[in-house]
Amino acid sequence: MEFTEVLNYCLYVVLTVILPVVAKYVVDFAKTKIKESNFIEETVKNEYVSSLVQDALSSVMDAVLYVNQTFVDTLKENGEFTQSAWAEAKQKAYHAALLTISEESKKAIDELYGSFDKWLQLKIESSVNKAKKQQR
Repeated sequence: MEFTEVLNYCLYVVLTVILPVVAKYVVDFAKTKIKESNFIEETVKNEYVSSLVQDALSSVMDAVLYVNQTFVDTLKENGEFTQSAWAEAKQKAYHAALLTISEESKKAIDELYGSFDKWLQLKIESSVNKAKKQQR
């Protein structure tokens, strides 16, 4: 037997016997580290919170469009849309949004942004602006 044949035989034995054992330990180690890390948990949590915020945003836009259709449009047609009517419309949109946004979304937004109330007021203003642009 030549030296290269002996070397090939030794490599074959090493690769067929030892490599699968080493690979198993490497895979087990990787699985353990993944379980220990919070990456997957955090990703799922972030996606869930994101969906809660998106649902809340949708509710805000629906509330603004509802108030616009049922209250603001009528006042504008009659030429009665004043500053006090604007304030009343904002309050109506605020209360309509409060009724439709889930408690879970409110809590998530409060944790993310510090104040659900301020967030809601800001999003109502933003939604009014978007609604105006859509009507043009």
